[in-house]
Amino acid sequence: MKNKILFFDIDGTILDGDKNIPTGVIEAINEAKSNGHEIIIATGRAPFTAKFVLDQLNLDSFVCYNGQIVQYKGETIYKGVLEKEELQQLTDFAQNREQPVVYMDSKEFVSNIPDHEDVFESISSLKMALPRTEENFFLTNDIHQALIFCSLEEQKEYENAFPNLKFVRWHRVSCDVLPKGVSKAKGIELLLKHLGKSPDDSIAFGDGFNDIEMIDFVGIGVAMGNSVDALKDRATIVTEHVSENGLINAMKKLELIQ
Repeated sequence: MKNKILFFDIDGTILDGDKNIPTGVIEAINEAKSNGHEIIIATGRAPFTAKFVLDQLNLDSFVCYNGQIVQYKGETIYKGVLEKEELQQLTDFAQNREQPVVYMDSKEFVSNIPDHEDVFESISSLKMALPRTEENFFLTNDIHQALIFCSLEEQKEYENAFPNLKFVRWHRVSCDVLPKGVSKAKGIELLLKHLGKSPDDSIAFGDGFNDIEMIDFVGIGVAMGNSVDALKDRATIVTEHVSENGLINAMKKLELIQ
């Protein structure tokens, strides 16, 4: 296959359920690099929480925060922020329901409520340290993405109340909050334009709801075997589970590696 730009999600795609990189994945990605393919991370994670993966793969190009921060070889291509007025309204709405909000800038996560069980459950699932607490952190810092903590039914109330925001569920009790129209696909589009490339020059690998636009946008979309059904329905290829050599098998099937 001629040289492609490969976009990889992290959780459930590069990382397994225990947040480890399965055996052979680093070698496969390095082989794809050696074969002339460009490797770029596309994740809902912050740059600082994606760093350990970027370091292991020796990468400095990424689409983070679901498209809110785009970087290519160390150069920032795009950095979007949530409006402070909108964040204040979101915070008030959540507080009226006794639900926390986590604010995410370029350096850290900060919760407005200490020791909330939903924050513990969701953030702990990522094998990450819990955020510190600062009530009005969003007023003095640029926030690229926020997290709310609620049920699927309650999420609909947020969606109705905030039509200019996008809510993407990633956990049983939590959603990413972004400006409407932001997605991994938009971040990829900006990066491809920067490189003078088209969607047909790219392949994406993912597993979650926040990968749907990305899979639709690129030339070839690969869904992991552990993907949500909505992603499998849209993918060009559905490979095996992340823990069953799914990523390596897909790369071989696409002749990106031997």
